[in-house]
Amino acid sequence: MKNKDEEEPSYKVRIAWDSGLFSNYYQSHTVDRDAVYFYERPPGYNQVNIYTLTRLDAETGRFKWRTPMFSDIVFCQPIIIGNYVYVFIETNIIICFNRETGEHTATVKMKIENKDLGFRWNVNAYQQNLYFGFASGKDSFFVSVDVNLINQNGDPEKIQEITPEILWEPDTGCTVTAKAVVHNNIVYTSTYNYFAYYPVELAGFDINTRQMVFYKTFGGPVDLADNIPYPETGGNLQSNPIFIHDNILYYLYRSINAWNLTTYEQLYRHIFTDDVPIEKRYMAGICLQPAFHNGKFYYTQSVSYEPNKWRNIHCIDAKTGELVWNDIAKDSETLDTNPIIAHGKLYVSQHSGLRVYNPETGKLIGVDSSFCGMGMGRNVLYNDYMICVRMNRDTGDGKLVAVYVGK
Repeated sequence: MKNKDEEEPSYKVRIAWDSGLFSNYYQSHTVDRDAVYFYERPPGYNQVNIYTLTRLDAETGRFKWRTPMFSDIVFCQPIIIGNYVYVFIETNIIICFNRETGEHTATVKMKIENKDLGFRWNVNAYQQNLYFGFASGKDSFFVSVDVNLINQNGDPEKIQEITPEILWEPDTGCTVTAKAVVHNNIVYTSTYNYFAYYPVELAGFDINTRQMVFYKTFGGPVDLADNIPYPETGGNLQSNPIFIHDNILYYLYRSINAWNLTTYEQLYRHIFTDDVPIEKRYMAGICLQPAFHNGKFYYTQSVSYEPNKWRNIHCIDAKTGELVWNDIAKDSETLDTNPIIAHGKLYVSQHSGLRVYNPETGKLIGVDSSFCGMGMGRNVLYNDYMICVRMNRDTGDGKLVAVYVGK
């Protein structure tokens, strides 16, 4: 890695389109077919908890529609199933909109009898089902909801009550927070324990039979007993630690793990003890979505710049889980975001500029320091565009833009 006091090469990105619309940046946008949906701070409103769901043309950034305003969203991406977009409101409300028109079609309350429960952020969908953690206090469940149970043709303001199907109540009582991942008809998720008093529970369930077919525990008190300085606690509300590629399940958070989903054998587990140099502690931190490219994972980490110490941009070998290269920008803030790889270049957007790397070697191709990006927020690759948030350094306002990342 180069000396951070050396001058870095410059790079000029091309803005394909600028929506001109203020974005709620955290995990807020998603692309479906030729449309991008995001949580917008509506014109004339400065309150941080007031939003609309807004649709743009993903190719041009042209405005399509904007829903009525709402507040207190759960910070996961909008979910699109069939003709509807699903928005999640604290603590247990789903608002449904027509994907073509933006019309409000239904309001649903998720309820389990005699339990006061709320969403645990990372909602995901597969076929007609939503999967998410549903918890409060000592009550914690992993549940599924068939969206076909929702009446989309009634009074949209009338609250429908639906009881989700309970797939799992974790043995530890810890909250299910991981974004569910479906692979070969099995849905996987895991728990989170802030204080590492309990192990992480990683579980998989057959979608047809609803039976548990995979279960592992690790970290927590075992790491504490071994005096691991960063015991595995299982992510948090923001992170999505589970990724599956070529029938291997990867779990990336404070430790780096992999399991073979054919044999259920654990292939490796990398933990970071005090004898590991700080610059080689490549835990994943708050990991929204690593990029996979040529047998390697790329992700950012929630640590900020300290001269010659931590790094917050990492590349690891998927086969071994070992570090290939890493880097950090001088004066970098913590990065709770995801890199984008397109046409042989790796893009990392942050406050100090948009950085461009050779993904194989980690060589810095250049930095567009005029581009003020978000250190926390989701970037989405659509064709040759990186759809992301560009900030105004003076005001802190962020607008949704598309950066050209083609050849």
